[in-house]
Amino acid sequence: MTRCITNYLVHEHQEFSHLLYELQEQLGVLPLARDHRSTAERLRGLTRAVAQALHTHVVEEEEILYPALADHLQGIAATLDRMRREHDTGEETEKLFQECVERLIKGGRNRQEVMQRGRQYVQWLRGHLFDENGRLFPMVERGLDTDTQQEVRRAMEELAQETSASITEGSGQAVRI
Repeated sequence: MTRCITNYLVHEHQEFSHLLYELQEQLGVLPLARDHRSTAERLRGLTRAVAQALHTHVVEEEEILYPALADHLQGIAATLDRMRREHDTGEETEKLFQECVERLIKGGRNRQEVMQRGRQYVQWLRGHLFDENGRLFPMVERGLDTDTQQEVRRAMEELAQETSASITEGSGQAVRI
């Protein structure tokens, strides 16, 4: 049994965990911060890093991995649709958190709301990673042969490089997990 794709995704999950730990640290500092603006700026940077990495991760799954699974496993369409809806939920959670951080930077007094939205975002992402580890990875390992896994991994790596390059061109700094 090959783990070509799951090893790749596990590495991404580890990087997410690192970013989420940093994000949680900044959320914990926020109520005590004298200079809420600098803490909010750090939160903004971490939130952007997570969002960029998550966007790449979601595109890898939805445009490359899910179609490969649909081609090789019967009866998986409903599961893949549920996973896409979960991505949509995460996108909305992320958006609400980012909006809170932006209001804080603009001088808002919404520290509690930022902490609450941030915790919801971290909780959603940790739950999503847990779900992928327990559900998606076994489907991949069970349903895709070695050659298909290697092709999918190559395509995911190429997409990640393209995305990283476009982020570099667009913002002057790359975030890659």
